[in-house]
Amino acid sequence: MNVINFRDANCAHCYKCLRNCDVKAIRIKNGQAQIVQDMCIYCGHCMEICPQKAKTFDSDLEYVKHMLKHREKLVVSLDPSYSGLLNLNQPKKIVDALYKLGFADVRETAEGAALITEEYARLIEEGKMENIITTSCPAIIYLVEKHYPMLIPYLAPVISPMIAHGRMIKAKMGKHTKVVFIGPCVAKKMEAEADRSTLGAVDAVIEFNELEQWLAEEDIDVNRCEEREFSNPDPQVNQLYPVPTGIMRAVSAYCNTGKYKMMTVSSVKSSRELLHSMKRGYLKNCFVELNLCSGGCVNGPGVNKRRGFRFKAAMNIEDNVCMGAVHMDNPLSPKQMSRSYTPQQVLDKMPSEAEIKEILKTIGKSNSDTEFNCGACGYMSCREKAIAIYQGKAEAAMCLIRSYENARSQANVVMENIPSIVMIVDKDFRIREFNKKAEQVFGTTRSEALKSYLFDYIDTTEFEEVYLTHEPKIHMKKKWDYYQMTVLETIVYVENADRVLAVIEDVTSEESRAEKLMLKKLNSIKMAQDVIDKQMKTAQEIAGLLGETTAETKATLNELRDYMLQEEDA
Repeated sequence: MNVINFRDANCAHCYKCLRNCDVKAIRIKNGQAQIVQDMCIYCGHCMEICPQKAKTFDSDLEYVKHMLKHREKLVVSLDPSYSGLLNLNQPKKIVDALYKLGFADVRETAEGAALITEEYARLIEEGKMENIITTSCPAIIYLVEKHYPMLIPYLAPVISPMIAHGRMIKAKMGKHTKVVFIGPCVAKKMEAEADRSTLGAVDAVIEFNELEQWLAEEDIDVNRCEEREFSNPDPQVNQLYPVPTGIMRAVSAYCNTGKYKMMTVSSVKSSRELLHSMKRGYLKNCFVELNLCSGGCVNGPGVNKRRGFRFKAAMNIEDNVCMGAVHMDNPLSPKQMSRSYTPQQVLDKMPSEAEIKEILKTIGKSNSDTEFNCGACGYMSCREKAIAIYQGKAEAAMCLIRSYENARSQANVVMENIPSIVMIVDKDFRIREFNKKAEQVFGTTRSEALKSYLFDYIDTTEFEEVYLTHEPKIHMKKKWDYYQMTVLETIVYVENADRVLAVIEDVTSEESRAEKLMLKKLNSIKMAQDVIDKQMKTAQEIAGLLGETTAETKATLNELRDYMLQEEDA
């Protein structure tokens, strides 16, 4: 089952999710991020920090609407953080709003937390466990099972408040009752619907963000609703579970902590540091409350963080809590209240030292001097990344420094070998790029050119026009008399950089060849014209001679004719 889904089309190769995943449960394949299910603890932080919104929560909202449409009996188990995280002027107005959505009953998950607090108090009084790790966060359970399985004996063998509440509701209202948990957590969905040890207690999970969206769709303004009481008794101090020290204070209200030292930790990083210490045997006789989200459940991934009021939310919860202990009627058996844990750690095959070095070479890390360990790819060191490549979790192309150097190298190859002048200037016409051909033509070095302006070398009229109009000038022929050159100028405006790029082709030799060819053509035409003129003159002379001879012949023939006519008359 996937609690978090990825949209490949939206993944932007930024590796932000990998950088922010403390357990490195992200695999990059063909440039796209994927969840490594064997390592994921379903904290949902990758959803929060993804700038492209490529990660989404596998929502149960439509399923809940479908059940309501078919008139099934749905009961809400509402996480106690509602009083701080939902935008309410009176907390209990949410009860009326949920009834308007069609739910048959609305109860607080803290009702189940009261049962769990009593179980924690019993473990303390028994004093049999060397350390007791407590949490209402399933992500902490997955963290221990998958990454610290040696610490499973320290996990309190008790179900979570959500599971206890779901089982309690079904025990009191019938097994066919559908329980919908509403809260700020992503991992709760995994606990409710995919964990075999807790399956069946809760039928659907909705985030607070989804609830607010649903209320808006139904045009229900919570703050215009009536105040209504929850169906459960006041859970009092057990409403503190969503805030740091909440479990610890609740347990302290029920019993004396005895030999155990109380400790509260929140955030993935801090939780891992504590688990590392416990793994090494540094901690003894500790009752530890772990929260995966920094600041507790009030800072969960299913919360609208743009409001930025997690501390205000914590204070609102504190202000609405009665600090007394309450004993709930518990319809569940000891077996239903307990749970066991299963080691789920998957150990990847490790490469040899020679294999690591070979992989490092393929990503341009031939020695320690080239191992920058910048962390941009998501791994703390180049060596860690090489291991991840070996394990199929990373790709060589993820090295941003190498990609930059490759791109720059290829760009330099083009710039150095292109036979045209390439220049880039800014709005002040200060030179920002200057290639090898430009160095040869203008008789200076690139470093010196980058300190100067374009007008130090050529006329900038066309450049100014392009910068002002943003209209390109393509293959514009121009003579540079000072440099004894004829050039074809292509000048374009680069909008994103607000600069002007010029590619200038030296066509002096082509122009010279064209002039010589034209001269040959003109000489050939002149020679042809001379021949024509001589031919015409000869023809005219011949015609003149022929004309005189013809006239004489004509006169002689006329005389002969007249003479012969005269003889016939005689």
